[in-house]
Amino acid sequence: MTKPLTKRLHTALNLLETHQGVKTWPGPSDPLDSLMLTILSQNTNDNLRDQAYAEMRRCWPSWNKVLNADSSELAEAIRIGGLSQQKAVRIKEVLCWIKERFGKLSLGALKDMSDDEAIELLTSRKGVGIKTAGVVLMFTLGRDLCPVDTHVHRIAGRLGWVPAVYSAEKVFWELRPHVPKGRAYSLHMNLLQFGRTVCHARNPRCGGCFLYDECVWEGKETRILERTVNRKL
Repeated sequence: MTKPLTKRLHTALNLLETHQGVKTWPGPSDPLDSLMLTILSQNTNDNLRDQAYAEMRRCWPSWNKVLNADSSELAEAIRIGGLSQQKAVRIKEVLCWIKERFGKLSLGALKDMSDDEAIELLTSRKGVGIKTAGVVLMFTLGRDLCPVDTHVHRIAGRLGWVPAVYSAEKVFWELRPHVPKGRAYSLHMNLLQFGRTVCHARNPRCGGCFLYDECVWEGKETRILERTVNRKL
């Protein structure tokens, strides 16, 4: 009989923390900085995202200066992160919206909102999805949310928590009530680490995987067989 989803998440998280350590939220940071970083992170890796962000802040040290920057110059500054024209437009649009909504370039008001209110506000802006909202709220304000990025999305499907065809947004809402209370940050960070080191999108390291017994992915047995055959060759 299949275990209830809540119990399956508890089991997986306990195993993740046993093998990878308990991940602890490092403390508050600026939500607006995080939102801009997350916009820059789309379709690129963390290293290129950070380089693009650093160059943007070097050229325009304040968000007001970024807002008033020439769009083509902004796109050039963040070019290393990819999709620079699109991201430059999105950054300026979001900054403009924040200033109109709050009267200043700050997302400090999120601190006084419930999780649902903050998610609704952030996702009301075109280009800010549920993953971005979750990342900002979890990382900067310590909200007990588990954002669903590409790694969490993939692993949730392979472990059978949700159907593999579910969208990332649907996975977030489906998992949310089942995530162990007070442990969402550790779950997210551990799944991220697990996805990067073990459960790769291609060529996952199924042999020796400590979540093997929890996994329902049909490809896992093929991966074990391939590894066995290759050792014999």
